Amino acid sequence: MELKKHTNRFSSRIHLLDETADKQLAKELIQMHEQKCTECQDDRLRCATRPACKDRNFLNTLIEIGVETEDLPAFCYSQNIEQIRRFILEGKGRVVSNRRLPIKDLLQMLTVSSIRHFTTKFKKVWSNFSQAQENDVMLVAGDNLLFRFDFHRGIVTVNPTMDQLDSFDVLKLYCTLFSAIYELPSTVNDITSNWWVVSVAVQNADTAGIRNLQTGKLANVFESIYSREVDDMIHLEVEVVQSEGLPHLIVEQLQELFESVSKLGN
Repeated sequence: MELKKHTNRFSSRIHLLDETADKQLAKELIQMHEQKCTECQDDRLRCATRPACKDRNFLNTLIEIGVETEDLPAFCYSQNIEQIRRFILEGKGRVVSNRRLPIKDLLQMLTVSSIRHFTTKFKKVWSNFSQAQENDVMLVAGDNLLFRFDFHRGIVTVNPTMDQLDSFDVLKLYCTLFSAIYELPSTVNDITSNWWVVSVAVQNADTAGIRNLQTGKLANVFESIYSREVDDMIHLEVEVVQSEGLPHLIVEQLQELFESVSKLGN
């Protein structure tokens, strides 16, 4: 485990104070966590069952900033790999979400040689297999699993429920995927640079269900939810506004929208 040399990578993601202060803060955090990691891994039972950092968040952070596998805390990483493998292939253990891995390690773990091999193999195995791609980002879903591949950075996120949909292109890509999963036609329009409208169409929608959707908890997530009828189809028009001081829409909220709309039809 060699973490100190990655201080600059860490500080570049903080953006809290000024450059010098952020670098010093990153250095101190790395030093503290390196000691914490060493003590945690010395007690292997604890590291395997109750790691010192909740949900292995520090390990996740190291992968996110691009720390190479050989510099990661080795035993902790091996436990992380095994937990993800069992969850994906056997559906066992704790639910895995928002876990990062180098793409090459995921492929090796699943005994596939390439992304094409990955999609070909699991398309035959998983129910409701769907995928969508835009430039260097590919989403793959099936059997209630979701993977976000970032080919530019070489990182895959398993079940990225907390990913922020902070750009129009990212929102559109996830809408494409969820449209396929829930078999709902949808479009996404950018009215302005920070005001987007997601339109989801459903047949034979239940009127009471639409009202519940418009007044339920999702109403607090989106700017507005309204409906209109076009050619015997109900179109739910959902507005997304990105503004300073407002929380970003996240993946699990968008998926909940599509799932809720899918239940409106008969």
